[in-house]
Amino acid sequence: MQHSLVVGIFTMVAALSLLLALDAARKRVLERKPARSFQTIGKTAWVQGMSSVIPLVFVIFPEDVRLQTERRLAWADIEEISAAEFLAIKLASAVGIPVIGGMAGTLLGIDLLWFVLLGGVGYMLPDMIIQDKIAKRQKAIRRDLTEFATLLATTLQAGGGDVYLALNEVGTHFGGVLGTEVQRAAHEIASGKRRADALQGIADRCGVDELTQLVQVMLQAEKYGTPIAEAVRQHAAQVRLMRRYQAEKIANEAVVKMTFPMLVFIVGPLLVMLAYPAFAQLRNILLY
Repeated sequence: MQHSLVVGIFTMVAALSLLLALDAARKRVLERKPARSFQTIGKTAWVQGMSSVIPLVFVIFPEDVRLQTERRLAWADIEEISAAEFLAIKLASAVGIPVIGGMAGTLLGIDLLWFVLLGGVGYMLPDMIIQDKIAKRQKAIRRDLTEFATLLATTLQAGGGDVYLALNEVGTHFGGVLGTEVQRAAHEIASGKRRADALQGIADRCGVDELTQLVQVMLQAEKYGTPIAEAVRQHAAQVRLMRRYQAEKIANEAVVKMTFPMLVFIVGPLLVMLAYPAFAQLRNILLY
């Protein structure tokens, strides 16, 4: 009983210290960077709750981590929260679950270690969810990329090399993740954004190497005055050839991987079935 009381008092003091530290960090960040207000933070209740943790994000996480998180959120097509809010959720889960759980566990007699483990899960779970969304989205983009490049080259050639018309036409009729991104780039061009920046935005929001290469081919063709349609067509043919080589490589690897299971589950039992009658007959001869 005394042990539980001591743990409870210690947990409450730790929680109070954490809240005071967060409030002090928030005040320091606001004083140091008055121009960086929290106006971009959503008005929902859970985001307002994270506002006390967000200043600590700029202290704990370096800038490269925040930039990488921002890129990953873009790759996952998540625009509802910012990188700072996402990192604040991870930080609040890692710290808040053990602290709050420790106070509750003291009263319920639950070991604090379980809440520490839950805090670790809470820290890693958002990354796992984001990574799953990124993997599914990039897989869909890679699946449609060859067909998209061929259709884009045909549309460019039919439209006299007008990139805006080609992007708008392909984005409208292609559909899927890639079609949505292309249509968004076409709207950005129509709104006055530089064509090179709009094309680069497609690559930045998707994070697929093959698509980035296609964008670079279009930008280089535009820069040096070469026909964009022909450059895109050649790149599409190259991507199609690389896909063929990749498929052949996977098929060859599958043959090697299937060798051992075939020996164990097919050839081995077959040899036993063929050899057993001979061994049985030999045994009978030796015994009698």
